[in-house]
Amino acid sequence: MPMACSQPEKRITNPATDQDIISSLPGEIKEKILTKLPIKDAVRTSILSTKWRYTWASIPEILVKDDELVSSLSTIDGAGASSRFTKIVDLLLFIHEGPILEFNLSTKYQSPEAFDRWIFKLSRNGITKLIFKLNMPSGTKYKTPSNFFVCNALNHVDLSKCVIKLPHGFKGFKLLRFLKLDECTITAVDTEKLITSSPQLETLMLLNFKVEHNFRIYAMRLKCLIIGGEILDLQMNTPRLISACLALYNTMPSRARVECHDLCQSFGGLLQIQMIGLFGVCIQRLVDGPPVELPKAFHYLKLVHLTVDFANQKECAFVFLLLQVATNLQNLKLVVRMSENTNNSSVWVKDIVFKHLETVEIQRFKASEPVLAFVKFILGSTPMLRTLTLSENGSSKEQNPLVFKQLLKFQRASAKAEIIFA
Repeated sequence: MPMACSQPEKRITNPATDQDIISSLPGEIKEKILTKLPIKDAVRTSILSTKWRYTWASIPEILVKDDELVSSLSTIDGAGASSRFTKIVDLLLFIHEGPILEFNLSTKYQSPEAFDRWIFKLSRNGITKLIFKLNMPSGTKYKTPSNFFVCNALNHVDLSKCVIKLPHGFKGFKLLRFLKLDECTITAVDTEKLITSSPQLETLMLLNFKVEHNFRIYAMRLKCLIIGGEILDLQMNTPRLISACLALYNTMPSRARVECHDLCQSFGGLLQIQMIGLFGVCIQRLVDGPPVELPKAFHYLKLVHLTVDFANQKECAFVFLLLQVATNLQNLKLVVRMSENTNNSSVWVKDIVFKHLETVEIQRFKASEPVLAFVKFILGSTPMLRTLTLSENGSSKEQNPLVFKQLLKFQRASAKAEIIFA
């Protein structure tokens, strides 16, 4: 790849002073411009002027996407494209001077030896933010090398399709604030150790995560937690948590009914929580376990997003209890799930007023008796309600006129409440 260019310099001048504006930009401004560009475009700025020729080679943030780095890669098949891609990145890192604080890689190519070289280079250049978006074929994963675990300055780690095994004597990432693992293979023990040995951790995202037994999260500074996958039970000691999104699923029929004792106990301790999302079988796990002891009030809870089986009276009762203690709730989103259970009695009968609830959205809306009972309850209990949005499945949209007429008969506590079919 040519690093210099013999073409005439293109000059943009100030008419008043005849000064070359591009060349005279301060170094920090040029650096900010270059860090916003994909590396391919950053290299191309070398033709702007002699003062820009090698500026790209010292930028501290590098963004590498295989589909943008060399457009002609799309015309090369298999190993040829992978080899060309890795050679280009090797050359870029070899020429680069100074610290590399951020390295953002997105590739579909499987090049473990090259990945090892790049992480080795980054480990010696003060890397603070590492993103490896590996879109390799299903079942293919990259084993992180030992050099990764000595990147002590890391404060942001985002890995996908990696195999992670903590080395003996691992002391943790003391500055790590953000951790995201997606489709990564790592044991529950190593995950727990990685979390507890990162005392500054504030955001934790575990996606497509699977453990065969109970899982514990001890993170005193954690503010945001997102977990999606299969977990037998979850214990949380996260006193500063303000946002929690849990999507638990069953992939083994033998575990269709699992009692989550730890999750039930942990749930009531989220006193600072502002947003709660419970999806999949999460509420089912909660109601199948021991009674959930909620605090007298979730004073800071403003947004609740739930998947609810409206045919399950225990799940509806839990939602009703949660709404009662969410005294300052402003936004509510529910995803309807209807099992084969028969819910003949409604829990939505108590006289209660939600003084701050402004928006309610019901996704996968079905005009069943349990769902309509909830809609009637909400309309009559929300004096500040602005919108009630009902998102239906395509097959039921022809029922809109009949359902709408039925909804018009429900008493509304808010004169401004608008019902929207989406």
